[in-house]
Amino acid sequence: MSIPVYKPTLKRRDMDAVLTCMVSDEIGPGSLAEQFSKELSRYLDKKLGLALRSPTEALGLALRSLDLPQGASVAVSALSPLYYLDALENLGLQPLFIDVDESSACISPEGVRRTVEQNPAAWIIHSPFGIRPDTEILREQGTPLIEDLTSVVAAPEEDEQGAAAFTMIRTEYMDPITTGGGAVILPGSMKYRRLLKPLEDELPTETRMPDINAALGLAQMQNIESMHQQRSEIYEVLSQALMKSKHHGFSPDSEKSVVPTAFPVVIDTGMNEVRQYALRNGVQTENAFASTPYARLQSEEIDCPVAASLALRTILFPLYPSMGRKNTELLVRILSTLP
Repeated sequence: MSIPVYKPTLKRRDMDAVLTCMVSDEIGPGSLAEQFSKELSRYLDKKLGLALRSPTEALGLALRSLDLPQGASVAVSALSPLYYLDALENLGLQPLFIDVDESSACISPEGVRRTVEQNPAAWIIHSPFGIRPDTEILREQGTPLIEDLTSVVAAPEEDEQGAAAFTMIRTEYMDPITTGGGAVILPGSMKYRRLLKPLEDELPTETRMPDINAALGLAQMQNIESMHQQRSEIYEVLSQALMKSKHHGFSPDSEKSVVPTAFPVVIDTGMNEVRQYALRNGVQTENAFASTPYARLQSEEIDCPVAASLALRTILFPLYPSMGRKNTELLVRILSTLP
C-alpha cells in the first residue's frame, strides 16, 4: 500500500470524543461547535466567531460582514484555494489576482504593489504550505484583510496583532486540524465582531458545524503544539534529503515561523516522470496547485507568470505526524534520488 499525500492525525482519544458525542445525542450544531470556536479564538488571540459546515460559506460570511458593494474587487493570490473564487462569485465580487514569489509561493511584494494600484476593496491572504507572507504593506493600506491561517494554525506575529479583519481556519480532511469538513471564522476585533453578529443570528441551522464534527476538532486542539513540533522535525529531515537532488522546495523570505503541512517540491525536470518514480516506490504525490484559480482559469484571465510556472512544476509529497519512522525513511530515499 502506498503512502497517501494526506492522512488525518487522529488518535484513539479523538475517536472517543466523537463516540461520546454520539452517545449523548449531541450530533447537530450546539455547544461543542461553540466551544471549538472559542478554543480556536483563544489559541489565535481573536474574538469569538463561529464554526460552519463549509469553507465557502465561512469565507462568504466574512465577506458579507465587510458589506462590500456589488462588483467590488477583492485581491487574492493566483494560487490561493479555489473556493475563494467560488465565494467571490456567489456574492458578485470580482477577483484581482496577485502573482507570487518564486521562492515561497506567497504573494510577491511586486505583485502586491501592482495590485494596490488597482484599489481593491479587500484582500484575502493565505499561507501556502505553512509559509506566512509579509503583510506589512497591506496593513499600511488600511483595507480590510481576511487572513486564512489554515496551514499555520498559529497566533499572529507580534507586529501583526489586530491586522486582519477576520481570520479563517478551514478544517477539511487534508488540514492540520480536521473536523471532517468545515471552517471557523474569527473576527480580529470587536468592530468586526459587531459586524458579524447580525449575520450570524440569521444563519440557518444547517449551515453551522455539527457537534459531532466539532468534537473531533476539539480533541485535536489538545495536541496541537505537539503536532506542530512533529511536522517541523519531519520537514527538516525531508528538506535535507531533497538537497541531494536536482530539485528544490520553498523557503520563507522573512524570519516568520513556518509550520509545514505538506512537503512541496518544485520540479526542474518532468513532473510526470517524478510522480511516476515516487509511485513506483510506494509514495503518492499530488499536483500542488491543481485546485487554484489559476488551474481553473489559466492564462486566459490571469496574467501571473510566476504563478503559471509554479503551477506546472510543483508537486506535494506526504508530511504528517503519523507517517512513522519507516515511511519517513522511505521518503528520504525517494527525495534524495528523484530523477
